[in-house]
Amino acid sequence: MTNKPLTIDIQPPVSVYATYRRLSYQPWYAIAEFVDNSTQNYYNFKNELLEVYGKEADNFRIMVDYDPDENTLTIKDNANGMDLQELQRAVKLNRPPPDSSGRCEFGMGLKTAACWFGKKWSIETTRLGATEKYTVSLDVDKLSHENSEKLIVNVAKLNQDEHYTIIKIFDLYKPLKGRTTQRIKDQLSSMYREDLRSEEMSILWNGSILNFDEAPIFEEVYNDGTRVKWKKNVEFKVSLENSKEVLHVKGWIGIRLPGSQRDAGFVLLRRGRVIVGGPERGYKPEEIFGQGNSYSSQRLIGELKLDEWPVTQAKDAFDWSGGLEDKFIEVLKEHCKDYIQKAEGHREKTKKLTKAEMEVVAEETKRIFESKTFSSSVSAEISLPTVPIPQEIINRDLEKIEKISDGPIEINLTLPRGEWKFKLFWQNQLSDAPWMSMEFPQENEIHIFLNADHPFFEPYLSNLNMISLIQKLVISLALAEKLARNISSNNKIDAADFRNYMNWVLKYAGQIREDNNA
Repeated sequence: MTNKPLTIDIQPPVSVYATYRRLSYQPWYAIAEFVDNSTQNYYNFKNELLEVYGKEADNFRIMVDYDPDENTLTIKDNANGMDLQELQRAVKLNRPPPDSSGRCEFGMGLKTAACWFGKKWSIETTRLGATEKYTVSLDVDKLSHENSEKLIVNVAKLNQDEHYTIIKIFDLYKPLKGRTTQRIKDQLSSMYREDLRSEEMSILWNGSILNFDEAPIFEEVYNDGTRVKWKKNVEFKVSLENSKEVLHVKGWIGIRLPGSQRDAGFVLLRRGRVIVGGPERGYKPEEIFGQGNSYSSQRLIGELKLDEWPVTQAKDAFDWSGGLEDKFIEVLKEHCKDYIQKAEGHREKTKKLTKAEMEVVAEETKRIFESKTFSSSVSAEISLPTVPIPQEIINRDLEKIEKISDGPIEINLTLPRGEWKFKLFWQNQLSDAPWMSMEFPQENEIHIFLNADHPFFEPYLSNLNMISLIQKLVISLALAEKLARNISSNNKIDAADFRNYMNWVLKYAGQIREDNNA
């Protein structure tokens, strides 16, 4: 049975809604606006729901469904739902809730996110104990064309045991394709980690439950058997400029092992929800994490709660105006000093390759580069003038550090001007040292040094096939560079020459490999 429709006045003019399409949302932050509304509704009425259902109640669930064929996005929850007054506030601009101390404080999120996704959307909702459900639809183009500022609310009878809200968005401006859906799932799992940990609620994407994977915390074992878990609680205050007011920070910092550039960094939470941070988006101020692929940028993690701190309207960043971020980083760094030092100083015990293993790995590399077919093929392509190597290159000072193997890999190659000798060393260095260095002690001799502690190499050091591939590639790089140097009158390598030689070396190395596998 359907009752007589009601109307909602949505002043200011509906044309304002059309401008939300141009907001700089990421899809996961837009979806988070709906999840914020659902979770806040649940927490506001949690006691009422428990009174009715008690321990027999189903867990609170938020179901996000994307239909690529219909190009629709649906968000449904089984929280307490909305009455007519709350529905009116949900669709009208700038109508914050009476209590803005939770996740819903600006009264803009649902409208801006829905209009960012698509120009048509609807809300269907009913409250626990009510006998009516309300449905309202908004079509930005239609309302603008009709110059209307009123929305029709359809009212229908319903079982009073029902309680839910369903938001459906049609004709998405940007269909969710490729990696976007996986990134949305990863980010939502991270953003609502505290809710998921509580096991009070579930978030589902197209029927699959999202889970948050906890980071592996480094536990150090000392010689006496003592174990130390590198995770500590932190709590501090930051004073506002020209004010006696202070903002509180509470949380923890830790070291994850194994390291992960993707998953390291801090996450900054507010009122139980991540605002900044998450997979591939960790908060990594340079003052704390350094530059590039430092160990800190792979290992240092933490969760910091900034519940009182101001955020942007989209709740995708903090409002750092007035130099607030600089002060935050300054105080935070003091609490991280020992963890930064540990993250940078700790060295995992890499499996050391034996001389026998190194010889096995080097067999195919030697077979390719020491073959007569390879040397004659490369020799036919090049003509090497005699160019002296500058003394400064010969005297290049490379730090000699402990070798992983018992000695270098030696490869002998016959090219014009006699025999060439390559020596390949694997070294333990620092994470920020170059991945590859070379020196030329004699005219036809090249020493290659590979930094085994470089972040690129670390995942592959236990894989002999990958080490074999890496060694063949760096030998090719070294040979191509040396050949390019030898045709230069001033020892400056032309990029085109280097690419040409690299192409020839890889081409003939590949042919020899295919011959060996035939």
